[in-house]
Amino acid sequence: MFKYSVTQWIFGDESLEDSLIRLKKYGYQGVELAGEPDSIDLTETKKLLSEYGLVCSSICGIYSPERDLSSSNEKIRENAIQYVKKCIDLAKNLNASTVIVVPTCVGKLSPETSVEQEWNHALSSVKEVAPYAKEQNITLVIEALNRYETYLVNNLNLALRFVEEINHESVKMMADLFHMSIEERDNIEILTKILPHLGHVHIADNTREAAGLGQTDFKPVISFLKEKNYNGYITMEFLPAVSNPYVASGLHGESNIFDDFTEQSIKHMKELAAQV
Repeated sequence: MFKYSVTQWIFGDESLEDSLIRLKKYGYQGVELAGEPDSIDLTETKKLLSEYGLVCSSICGIYSPERDLSSSNEKIRENAIQYVKKCIDLAKNLNASTVIVVPTCVGKLSPETSVEQEWNHALSSVKEVAPYAKEQNITLVIEALNRYETYLVNNLNLALRFVEEINHESVKMMADLFHMSIEERDNIEILTKILPHLGHVHIADNTREAAGLGQTDFKPVISFLKEKNYNGYITMEFLPAVSNPYVASGLHGESNIFDDFTEQSIKHMKELAAQV
């Protein structure tokens, strides 16, 4: 049986409690929180998670330009490294198992210096935080973002190469079906290739709406994950139509749309899981 969560920052500026009420209502087990360690009240967050019977599944790192692990600016890289360590601490404090890492900042569509140099900067940065993740028993998962959101690691073959070059037990990778709908030729072929390193899954349709509202055929993916006994979370990350996904975190949305998408996502996944 799969475990389901939702990335909470997609609900814009609504309160965590309102989000947890929604997730509880529709049968989710977990919530993925935004990686903003300095803004989260740990005591209140733990209280709310306990009250609504949910767990923190993971921490979604927010990689803005000042948190660029690949930057040619040493001070920015160091800031990014310390940021990931703070996210690891946050995950540890909330009993989450996973922190999402994007090797360069979102929206960076070309290198400041060269691809090779920035690839190596990103490798070095993640290698520096990996031992700390292991100490805290946290898994870092590398996320590949599509070519319209980043230039450095934008498909799962590149993410696999990145993880293999890191070569650390605490560094795995994740599959995001929205990005895959743009970048991958065959979902099952690439999932088979990355399976030994797969630690997390994000779900959104090709329109980035809730699963089942677009053209993506999720059934083969759910069948594959079930057959391979995938035991990580399936995390919904549907978003409004914005060019930079982080814009969504500050939007004031309509709760009925959030309700519809949250219900639609888990209903669609559960229906497919029951068929395979």
